[in-house]
Amino acid sequence: MSQLAAVILAAGKGTRMKSKRPKVLHEVCGRPLVAYVVEAARAAGAAEVVLVINHEMNAVRELFGPDVKYAYQKEQLGTGHAVLAARPALSAASGDVLVLCGDTPLLSGELLQALVTRHREGAAAATVLTAELKDPTGYGRVVRDAAGEVEAIVEERDAAPAVKALREVNTGSYCFAA
Repeated sequence: MSQLAAVILAAGKGTRMKSKRPKVLHEVCGRPLVAYVVEAARAAGAAEVVLVINHEMNAVRELFGPDVKYAYQKEQLGTGHAVLAARPALSAASGDVLVLCGDTPLLSGELLQALVTRHREGAAAATVLTAELKDPTGYGRVVRDAAGEVEAIVEERDAAPAVKALREVNTGSYCFAA
C-alpha cells in the first residue's frame, strides 16, 4: 500500500477573528484547533505531517516541536500556493497526500480514512471531501457534470444564482496522488 502524508494549511493570521494569535492556535475544549487536525491526520494513517505556517508562527513550532515537519509560506496566495510551499518538505516517496485546513477541529481520522479509501478505490488523481448543507451560505459550491463528476468548485462570491442554489459544498479537505 502506498504511503500517506498530510499537508495541513496553518498559515492563517486570524484577522477575521480580530486576534493577534494565529487562527489555528485558538482553543476549543482546551486544545488548539490545529492539534485536532494533526491528530485526525495521524489517525487516518498519515506517516508524515507537514504544517504550512508563516515565519511569524513560532508558537505553532513550539506546540509540535520536531513531531511534524514545517513549510513556510511567505505570502498568502491561496490554497494551491500553500500546498506548493509544502512540496519540498514532503519526502520523495510516492503515495497520497491529504491536504487539510488547520482550523477544522471536527475532522475525524475515520472520516479522513474514508476519503483516502475512496480516493484509492477510484484510482483518482484528486478527491475532494464535500458536504450537503441546508444553508450553504459562505461556502464554495461543488458543480457536477451530467455523469456526477466534479466539474468545478465555485466560490460564493463568484457564483451565479443557479450555482448559489446548489447545496453541495467544498469542505477544504482533499486527497491527491503525489
